[in-house]
Amino acid sequence: MFRNNRINRETRGKVAKAQRHKEKKCFSLVSLCAFCLCAFAPLPLCLALDDTTAPMMLESVTVTAERFPVQEKDSPRFVTVVTSEELQETGASNLIDALRRVGGFAYKAFGPLGVSHGGMNSTLSIRGIKDGELVLINGVPIQGAAGHAYDLNTIPVDQIERVEILKGAASTLYGADAMSGVINIITKKPGKEYSGTGSVEFGNESFQNHSVSASVPGVVLGFNYQHLGDQTQISRSYSGKYRYDTDAADKYSFSLNANPFEKLFFDYIGSYNQTGFKKVYDSGKPNDGTDQDQMKHFADLRFETADLKANVFGNLDTMRRTEYTSTDPDDKNKNYNAGMEGDYRFSLSDWHFTTGASAIHRGADYSNQYGDHHRNDYAAFLEIKKTVLERLTATLGFREQLIDGESGTADHDRFLPSFGVTWRATDQVNLFANAGKAFRVPTFNNLYYDSDFLVGNPDLKPEEGWTYETGVKYDVAMFRARLALFYMTYQDKIEVDRTRGYPQTYYNAGDYQSVGTEWELGLSPFLHQTGWTQHIYLFTAGYWADPTAEDTAGKEYQSGPKLQNSVGISYTTDPLVLNLNCQILTARERNLDSYAALNVEGRIKAWKGYLTVGVDNILDEDIQINGDLTETSTSRYVYEDLGRLIRVGYEIPF
Repeated sequence: MFRNNRINRETRGKVAKAQRHKEKKCFSLVSLCAFCLCAFAPLPLCLALDDTTAPMMLESVTVTAERFPVQEKDSPRFVTVVTSEELQETGASNLIDALRRVGGFAYKAFGPLGVSHGGMNSTLSIRGIKDGELVLINGVPIQGAAGHAYDLNTIPVDQIERVEILKGAASTLYGADAMSGVINIITKKPGKEYSGTGSVEFGNESFQNHSVSASVPGVVLGFNYQHLGDQTQISRSYSGKYRYDTDAADKYSFSLNANPFEKLFFDYIGSYNQTGFKKVYDSGKPNDGTDQDQMKHFADLRFETADLKANVFGNLDTMRRTEYTSTDPDDKNKNYNAGMEGDYRFSLSDWHFTTGASAIHRGADYSNQYGDHHRNDYAAFLEIKKTVLERLTATLGFREQLIDGESGTADHDRFLPSFGVTWRATDQVNLFANAGKAFRVPTFNNLYYDSDFLVGNPDLKPEEGWTYETGVKYDVAMFRARLALFYMTYQDKIEVDRTRGYPQTYYNAGDYQSVGTEWELGLSPFLHQTGWTQHIYLFTAGYWADPTAEDTAGKEYQSGPKLQNSVGISYTTDPLVLNLNCQILTARERNLDSYAALNVEGRIKAWKGYLTVGVDNILDEDIQINGDLTETSTSRYVYEDLGRLIRVGYEIPF
């Protein structure tokens, strides 16, 4: 985020280390416009005049933009880097909620705290494009071939070193599925010192959130437990005249990061969560009930040098659902990935090359829906980079992607090019542009699912299209800005046909596109002062887009939300941290209500540790996180977020 390019730590010492300004203050839409246009717009000119006396700045580094470390400002892409400390300062209880508060994502969920509802998972869509985000851990994919689920709600924020978010098509670097962007989760690396942290947290709704982590030379261990009490009416179907309630939810997470030998790393993240869903009919008809247990495992073994990377990895996700009010057999669903990849970087004269290859086996077994299916993904890529005229850098990439389907199914072979350019106009201003082709094959759920409410379509074609983007990156001591204009256009984007009632099915939309702008702006207005005001930081990040698609009759409709913005203000010192933040989602699809979720988080030094206090959804708003309220829809329903959640905790280092 913006503080990654803030004041040099050697210049500012411990004060700068404490200045992790990121949290957000809620404004009304009118206030937000005034804040952005009136406050930020004139700043680049006036702050540039003061830049000669500014302290040195520490630039952020990203590996996601080019697979090897590169300065974020020098990348021809829109990239956000969020550190572990910044994630924790959001006050979020899990990773997906933290990223939701960072800004630039449209959040959708089917249960409280993002819990999966029978395989329907919480998501973070990019620029109004649903199902276009690719999620990685340490650069390798974790999404299964069944439905692209990634369940970031199962990952505590204190088990992550940082998250890198790349917006726009990235299929050249990361292959099929990177349609609208990449979310790369970087796990913690072991250090050489002994340290540890323990925390406990309690709240209303029987909420609990307890963590412990320990670091010894070569090993980092982490454990987290969360609990949420029974919830009434997490969703309502107006067409079916019923609601869903949930039983108490328990989640256990464990992580291990080891560095047994120099340049060799082993990472493991695992979780187990259980809850239950009860379908309550308005008519008094006997309720339906389902108990749900889910286990997730991710592991990788990495060898990394400055110019060579090799990775062997695996991912397993199993879910069992028992319908205790009926005689139907248990659902036993399994997603699994296993693969290897390697990257190598070298230079010839002043030409720089990155090349790599990958092989991934993807499989799924959905016992009651379609059984066992699998496929193999193979790819090779090359990226060429050259700087001319000292300030202009061009990047050209190529990828050959092969999808080898199981016997009796189609294979796919695509050439995926990309091009990017960066021009360092001044020491403060970089201009960038990029274009890339995207590609994604249908999931097994898209093709084969078979239930009372959803039926797959085996005749679906792959999605593919292009993203075009241009923008500016601007940095001075007090102000940081990232602005981009984008145009994303696709053919055969897979959509749900909602015109025929249940069971619904999928189809290929003839024309699908999103055009708009994305921004990240950060301001430390009193940075050069010596009083308490120098610790104040203002922040806003989000996008405006116009996502449209064609329905089965060729009629254009809005396919995603048009505006998401996160705004905030924070005060950060060593003894005291205060953060006020607000997430705004408006101009939504399918007649869903706009909302503004206001949260506050505080942390103050007390005795041997820190007392923490947080309030989520301060105004106790009804927040619709998913649904379809179109008047002509044959299935009108809505899922709602938690109401006000008040949390109090204590954290102690040891």
